[in-house]
Amino acid sequence: MRPARAAQGGGKKERMSLFTVDRSLCKGDGRCAQVCPVGLIVMNEEGIPVPVEGAGERCINCGHCVAACPHGALSLAAMPASDCNVLPAGWNLTVPQVEQLLKGRRSIRLFKPDIVERPMIERMIDTARYAPSGTNRQPVRWVVVHETQKVAAIAQETIFWMRSLIKEKSPMAEALKFENLIAGWDAGKDFICRNAPHLVLLYGIKDDMIAQSACVIAGEYFELAALPHGIGTCWAGYAQMALNQWPPAAGIVNISKKCACFAAFLIGYPLYAYARIPQRNDPDITWR
Repeated sequence: MRPARAAQGGGKKERMSLFTVDRSLCKGDGRCAQVCPVGLIVMNEEGIPVPVEGAGERCINCGHCVAACPHGALSLAAMPASDCNVLPAGWNLTVPQVEQLLKGRRSIRLFKPDIVERPMIERMIDTARYAPSGTNRQPVRWVVVHETQKVAAIAQETIFWMRSLIKEKSPMAEALKFENLIAGWDAGKDFICRNAPHLVLLYGIKDDMIAQSACVIAGEYFELAALPHGIGTCWAGYAQMALNQWPPAAGIVNISKKCACFAAFLIGYPLYAYARIPQRNDPDITWR
């Protein structure tokens, strides 16, 4: 595809509809063109990056071109380099640190009654929004059930949903042993939301082929973002299913019928800290 003609100008910055190149900073190394996942940047005869024809309509605004330039020479029209935080040299975590982070994370099912303040949850979500999504669509939407009473109400509606499936002799109810969960509830034990103070939901449009995977990936970012704040998380699979299949539960959070909840997390301060990393099965690896 033939490159679009760059706008003429006598200044240091080469202005184009899609991005701006500061000639005084650009080294002509072509990194921005190489990392563009859609192939929308080429280098002209002067060694300056220019957009290909139609780039403005095809750009997904992922920011790879801006992020890859170590000189800060390129700015997308919608993403100036000056607005993007600079990664400091040597910022990378070590291998042992990452291994400890991932292996040491536990699903928390016992919580203190303490409330997690909204700014802290917002900061965790702010980190999780950087999770990757197909074509940088970013289709994830969030609901924070911050009121503990509403979390308990969702747990109650989940039990009602389970009772209805048992009554209908649903294979799912038998396979997932809903009768045991209901028996625990009747005995005063909440195996649904674990008496967690809060519930965080990630949802998107049902018919969006990217939404489900994007929510799951963002959900895992959210779990990891919670760790340095001392916040515990746990997937709330039963509540998630009820929110998608039981209208009274969905009504508590008021998610559009066009949408589905693709990830749900219990969150709160852990009642106990863990001292060891439990063993797991060896990975089943096939090399081709």
